[in-house]
This record gives sequence, structure tokens and C-alpha cells, in this order.
Amino acid sequence: MNFFFGINSSIFNSQLTIPRFQNSKPSNSNYHLYKIQILNNKWEINEQTNVKSSKDFYWVDNNEMENGIIFFLAKKNEIQKIEKYNFKKLINLNSYTDTSPAYRANLKISLNNGGFSSYQSEYPFSMITKMGGILSPLSTLLNKEADKNIIFFKNIYFLPKKEEFNAYFIDIKTKKVLKKTKIFSNFLNEIIIEKNLIKPEIFLFTDNYIGVPIFCSIKNKHISFEHTHPPHSYIFSDDKFKVINSLKKEFSEIIS
Repeated sequence: MNFFFGINSSIFNSQLTIPRFQNSKPSNSNYHLYKIQILNNKWEINEQTNVKSSKDFYWVDNNEMENGIIFFLAKKNEIQKIEKYNFKKLINLNSYTDTSPAYRANLKISLNNGGFSSYQSEYPFSMITKMGGILSPLSTLLNKEADKNIIFFKNIYFLPKKEEFNAYFIDIKTKKVLKKTKIFSNFLNEIIIEKNLIKPEIFLFTDNYIGVPIFCSIKNKHISFEHTHPPHSYIFSDDKFKVINSLKKEFSEIIS
């Protein structure tokens, strides 16, 4: 099961496109689009009957985006499974978006009188029950020459709580925290990145919660928008997970 999300930002407009089909298979009209958000320490779930749709797609426009909202596809009777838990936790309702090749939605962002870019907006269920830390280099996807650099950090956690935690920007050479900013669980966080942080030795590291960092650079009305890859994607050795665990331990010691 996958969740989907958009971005509500003063910088650009966004549109989320969610397919109703599974790759080469035809669309299944039994699966409907639902919006979910936290209300009074529970998950509030509502079917989205007013969004634009066709036989093959749902389109969620900018005016329907909120940074604390997520979306998913489900059959109507599947929502009862969450109701059994008094809407106190999210569960894996179905495998409709668990496909090979991978199921892809699309989050498009566009500048007024400028360019646009897009990113696949899926957040797998396998991530929402986990806690830990994200480790990601800055210089691979941000542009030091850009007018503005932003990281949008999306966390989805299966329990309906919005908790404060920290994002750190750490120089691995000097082993120093250069910047610390508070962000929230079950939210799309917007972090402005200063140019002096965009160096190969500087990494983003989070404590307590994992999530998806999305990197955005804007220059002369042009825009780049891309998610980071897990650090083991950059390491070609049989012990790459051991190496990453060792790195995360080192970063945890730096912030403690």
C-alpha cells in the first residue's frame, strides 16, 4: 500500500495526479480516493468525491493541498478495518499499489510565469511504522548557484500524532552541527537551505523519525525537484548496510 501527498507552499503551485490503474492492467472503479488527516488525536478519513477524476486518474489541485494531509486508494469496505481500531492507527489495507514495475503517482510543481518540475509522490506503508534517522548528502541534489534551495521533508507515521523532532545539518569532516531546525511528524516540513551548507561534506540527519527528503532548487524562474536516494545507493560493496549503520551511529554521537 502507498500513501500520496502534495505540497502547499507560497513559492509555487502544485498538482497531484494519482492513477486508478495498475501499470498495464485496466482501471478498477472499486478503488476510491480518500483523504486522511489528524483530528482530535484520531485519523479523520473522508472520501474525495469533489476532486477532478476520469476513468484512469484522480487530480488533486493546489487549493486542495494541505501539508498535514495524505491520500490513498481503497475500497469502501476496507475503511472499516481502520474503524475497528477506533481510527487510532493506520494499517495496510490493500496491495493495489504494490506493483512491479513500481506504481507511480506524480506531484507537479510550477512557478507563476515560470518553469515546472515533478516527482513521484508515493510513501510506502513499510516506512510508516518505522522510527530512526534519515541520512542524506546535500550537494548531490541542491544547486549552490540557485536563487533558492529548499528541502521538503515529509514524514508519515502510523499513529495520529504530530510530534516535534529535529533536522540537523552536520559537517562530517569537522564533526560539528552547523544548523538545527525543528520539524514535525505527520507533516510536510519546508526547510530553507543556505548556500554555505551545500558542500559534499555536509549531510542532513534526523533524529527519531524517518521520512522522504525532497530537494528543490529555483533559479531564474526555472525549477528542479527531486527526492534523495538512501545512502546505501551510493556505496558499491557487500557491506554497504554495515557502513551506513556505522555512519548513522557516528552522526548520532555528534548530535548527542
